[in-house]
Amino acid sequence: MRHFCCMAKLHSSQIEMEQILSAEYWRQLCPQLHVEDKSYQDKQMQIKKSPTVDAACEEVRNRILEEGFACLQPSEISWSVEVSELAEGIFQLERNGWPPSFIAMYDEAWVMARDSQKIMQRATGNCLCMDVVAFLVRPSQTKGFSPHRDRQPEDWVPKGAPPATSSTFKADGMAKYVTLWAALTDATPENSCLHFVPRSADPGYSEGDPEDGDPLQRVFHDKGAYQKIRSVPVSQGGCTFHTHRTIHWGSAGRNSAHVAPRVALSFGFSTEDFEPPYFSPKALPFPDLKLRAALVSAQVLNYSTLAVGDKEGWTALAGGMAGCNTTKLRLLHRVFQSQVKRFHPTYRKEIATKFVSVSLNLSNDPVSDTLSDEGRKGKQQTLQPKKQSKQKKKRTKTTEITAKNLDSDEDDEALMTMLETEAATGEVLFHDDFDLLNAGNGNDLCLDAKAGKKHRKRKRT
Repeated sequence: MRHFCCMAKLHSSQIEMEQILSAEYWRQLCPQLHVEDKSYQDKQMQIKKSPTVDAACEEVRNRILEEGFACLQPSEISWSVEVSELAEGIFQLERNGWPPSFIAMYDEAWVMARDSQKIMQRATGNCLCMDVVAFLVRPSQTKGFSPHRDRQPEDWVPKGAPPATSSTFKADGMAKYVTLWAALTDATPENSCLHFVPRSADPGYSEGDPEDGDPLQRVFHDKGAYQKIRSVPVSQGGCTFHTHRTIHWGSAGRNSAHVAPRVALSFGFSTEDFEPPYFSPKALPFPDLKLRAALVSAQVLNYSTLAVGDKEGWTALAGGMAGCNTTKLRLLHRVFQSQVKRFHPTYRKEIATKFVSVSLNLSNDPVSDTLSDEGRKGKQQTLQPKKQSKQKKKRTKTTEITAKNLDSDEDDEALMTMLETEAATGEVLFHDDFDLLNAGNGNDLCLDAKAGKKHRKRKRT
């Protein structure tokens, strides 16, 4: 009974910001792992050997250039950490209500990031951009994300890159963004291993997708095209690679409680002109605890807009927080805000946009205050970007706010985020949402960004 009570106190539902920023809390959750352990970090820094050989990196490079994806089996990699310990850490996080990505609170995750950087530097020349995400798929309950590309123009244009898809590749043909996806347990067709569409079978890979139409219909135009799908099972300790343009997904898996779960940890690697690092690389190889907490909190917010379009995939990423309410979202946002000045402006804007969108959508849900409510489940898009899916318009009307909830205390944080972000960027990011407020009611909503207050202004008649 005492052990149960102790574990209950560690559950995410009982945790406040002070504990999230406490190394001791995370050590209690996963005692086999390290948190800001200087001795452990120094020992790891003494390891100079590459986790794989030059020939393997060259093969990865060639396969990415040829097909858009590649794979290394465990026999070809020597990680500086025990991947089984990271997997067990994610299971422990799950039992305590934390998303799998919070494994990045531990030194071991950053050791794996350092190993991955050595591989990726030699294979692609790209650098870690801090897009760190972990997944836990239980096939009887969840699956990997549905078919998608990791980046579309609406992802890279706001970061300053040209809109043409061809500009997202280097002169030598290598993609400016490549993901390393490490299998912390065996990944098989039964538990949602990754599937890829080879570059040669995908007309939108290099030239971009049309404004209208389904990219998958362009790929699968006849029966023979389905035979080009490549299933890539990989044993524990192996990894796959794919570019930002490679259509990929996790299989639905076998709906059986007897199928072992699939656990994975992914790292994004980019060129700075395509996707700047989310925070300064000077913080590597072991970011301090507060910066780690801010990053993983932001990453959950970053993917939260998928809760409507890809519920099962979102659950594999969000874990126990898949059905979280606005209170938990605000907590994560406050953790990010505590370190917000340490993050790149484009990442700040992205997180602010996602937080506002999801918070206001939840506030307007008359049925439920949770992200996973079936009553709000939107239409699943055939090809949905990993990050927020948007229509190809200048702005997207994502929320309909009412005068009633604008006055509520619950939305103050979202509204302040909205104001501060627009003031900092000099851009109108949320204007369309407020236009919806006053349609036909004779009132304007005046937002004073400098004062950080909201007040109504009567329309002149």
